[in-house]
Amino acid sequence: MARKKKAENKSEKKKLPLKRVVQNNLFMLKLIHKGAPFTILSMVLISVLEALTGFISGSYMLRFALNGINEGKSFSEIAGVLALSLIPIAVMMVVARWYWCRSYRMRMTRIKQYIFSRAYKKASEVDLSCYENPKYYDDLAKAIEECGNRAEAVNGSIEMLAYRIVNFSANFALLFAIDPLLLLFVLIPIAAVPIQKKINKVGYDKNMETTEENRRKDYSRRTFYLADYAKEMRLLDMPVFMLERFRASGERVVGIIKKYGFKMATLQYIMTECNEVIASLGAMAYAVWQTVGTGRMGFGDCLVVVNSIQNVAYSVTNSADTFLRFHDNALYIENLRKFFEYEEKIKGGDKPLPESGDIVLDGVSFKYDGASDYTLKNLSMRFGKNEKIAIVGHNGAGKSTLVKLLLRLYDAEGSITYGDEDIKDFDLTEYRDIFASVMQDFHIFSLSASENVLLRPMREGDEKTVAEAIEKSGLKEKIESFPRGVDTMMTKEFDKDGEVLSGGQAQKLAISYVYSRENRFVILDEPSSALDPIAEYEMYERMTEACNDCGMIFISHRLSSAVIADRIYLMENGEIIETGTHASLMEKNGRYAEMFRKQAQNYAEV
Repeated sequence: MARKKKAENKSEKKKLPLKRVVQNNLFMLKLIHKGAPFTILSMVLISVLEALTGFISGSYMLRFALNGINEGKSFSEIAGVLALSLIPIAVMMVVARWYWCRSYRMRMTRIKQYIFSRAYKKASEVDLSCYENPKYYDDLAKAIEECGNRAEAVNGSIEMLAYRIVNFSANFALLFAIDPLLLLFVLIPIAAVPIQKKINKVGYDKNMETTEENRRKDYSRRTFYLADYAKEMRLLDMPVFMLERFRASGERVVGIIKKYGFKMATLQYIMTECNEVIASLGAMAYAVWQTVGTGRMGFGDCLVVVNSIQNVAYSVTNSADTFLRFHDNALYIENLRKFFEYEEKIKGGDKPLPESGDIVLDGVSFKYDGASDYTLKNLSMRFGKNEKIAIVGHNGAGKSTLVKLLLRLYDAEGSITYGDEDIKDFDLTEYRDIFASVMQDFHIFSLSASENVLLRPMREGDEKTVAEAIEKSGLKEKIESFPRGVDTMMTKEFDKDGEVLSGGQAQKLAISYVYSRENRFVILDEPSSALDPIAEYEMYERMTEACNDCGMIFISHRLSSAVIADRIYLMENGEIIETGTHASLMEKNGRYAEMFRKQAQNYAEV
């Protein structure tokens, strides 16, 4: 059943109605025009002039010269006409080379830049759930990978179609003037159009399967050179394991090539036979027979036929192939278009944000798409505008999922309000901007230290803000030890003189973002996981002081950090099992008190 469904899905991808093919190609043409206006027009004009130039120099002038000799024209007369024709041909060749090597490449760079920019912007806007859906993530990867390629492919199809139409029309007229029966050989390749269509479909299937497998292979490859994996790759058996995965992916790619190779070779052989044997060689044999056997065709006309017939047959085949390529392009563009047309589920409203307020959860439950069980169950919580709230519990209790709901990365059942208004009614960007959040799986960017603090480019007057943020985070001495201070590049990916921070130092740099801006709420999801207990204590002291005028929500499995909180929520299996201050919970002597004493005992033993 699964195999049948997969085959049906693949069939749907291969067969697009004509209307959708046209729409998809027009969609790409619009993107091309927005990226670099008049690119299509200029490209078609150059292609038409190139086709005419090639016809005049390769067929028409050859026929003129040979017939001139047969007719007894003088050398000077023939040479004079040829010399005059060389002037516009030379000018056209210079213009064409300048256009393709300079103007067109510049335009294509702008077009790709525009399309990729739109794709990356869209990727930053789609719901977080899309990145956690393997099927959608595969489609996203294919769409972004094909952005630039499809723009150039559509351009190439139009350029080739314009060239072939002009080339075919000119040579068709010339051959018709020589002998109308020659056109029978010209039309033979049209019979092979269904074969070319089959070749395109097989090629698409092969590329889709190869793309998916190459993504797995590239992941294995990245683990060998990315710094994120360096320690594990040296201390564990991961190199052997990942190398096996890399080789296995490579073997599967080889298997895909084997799967489609014979079919592709057979189909391409049939196409070659139609084009080069039946059409070209057949027409040549007919022309030679008409010249030598019957004498109805002159030697000049015979040579023109020999020179032009393959070009004409090739134009017919490739014109048909070009139309099929529009269908081929449409198949790839379909991925990109669906990606661009994706409607986000998490949308904002237009209500203005209150000046301040509490965040209140009332009967909130949540489960991930495809999951059978709820991750969060009937939560009711309050986060006061100036309160310090700790959310504690073992891993898997649902703490990080709760943070995603507060940030509206997901929507849940029940009600979440800010200032007594449903958070769904606020503009999404404005609402999220009231939070400064530092996640456990934060990343240090290959940017300067100052840009990592601000998470945006430096502006005039930011120097003091960056300096204060770094000092409050406890990273001042380390940054000042760098030769270029806050201008030092983090990581060595693009700068051999860049600095690589330890885990704790990197966490302090990530936390410094909180100090660089005014916040209504600060969310720290396991912010001290890479810090030792003393550094953790100092960090919370500084953070509490910095958050005097805003709410602070910190997630932790270290209960020692919860002592300073105004209120503690203990979560287990997606539910709140206890709530209160540290003192009241210890007095209650329940689950929180039990966990706190065990952790305190571990610290004492250490």
